[in-house]
Amino acid sequence: MEELRRRFQKWREAFETKGLRVSLKKTKVMVSGREGELARSKIDPCGVCGKRVMANSVLCLKCMKWIHGRCAKVNGVTPRLATDFVCVFCMRIMEEVVEPMESFYDGVETVKRFCCLGDRLNVCCGCEMAVTARARLGWVKFRECEELLHGKKFLLKGRIHQTCVRSAMRYGSETWCLRENEVAILRQTESAMIKAMCGVKLMDKKNTEELMVMLGLKETIDKLAKANGVHWYGHVLRREEDDILRKALCFKVEGQRRRGRP
Repeated sequence: MEELRRRFQKWREAFETKGLRVSLKKTKVMVSGREGELARSKIDPCGVCGKRVMANSVLCLKCMKWIHGRCAKVNGVTPRLATDFVCVFCMRIMEEVVEPMESFYDGVETVKRFCCLGDRLNVCCGCEMAVTARARLGWVKFRECEELLHGKKFLLKGRIHQTCVRSAMRYGSETWCLRENEVAILRQTESAMIKAMCGVKLMDKKNTEELMVMLGLKETIDKLAKANGVHWYGHVLRREEDDILRKALCFKVEGQRRRGRP
């Protein structure tokens, strides 16, 4: 933190010598890492991973939260285990004292998430928050073009959806590392939009692929988002060898990786 504070002061002084001023109200500090927030399920969340617990789960007697069997690192939950089980988070708190993070700079706020150039960044280093924000913005654009998207000309509706709605939803997708959860968010959002444009209800049980053919849409939005990442990767490969983006491809992080799946 002291090194970051020193570099920030040097960077700020360099701007002020050129007649520019750094706004401390708009400057934020975010420390990313494994201690960040988890995407927790709204129904019976696990105390470790945040996903919904099912039958194979055990109750932590310290924090009174249900824990997955795999998160508890046991093959099966037994009555003996349920009598004295303590999760890894509670064990860590009992073993060590967690000190609060020191303030970075007077007037600069330390946050866990912020918006940068329309993209949502958070301490978990994932793209779920960004994908969710773009899906919500896609609905905003969809409602702005609602009069045209509910017309009778299907090909025209497909072109408007491709130009106005899809482009807004795919903004910033060059840097997304999509997982199954993020892909499901994009697919469900566009599937609901396509059914609304075609006047199809959920009870009609119409295939989304058939409706896309009627609208003239060839590729799904998740494939287009992944294609944007490939296009950006090509731009990075065509950079010079001493470019910062080329160096990031071969960058090696010092230290040891923690146990478990990265």
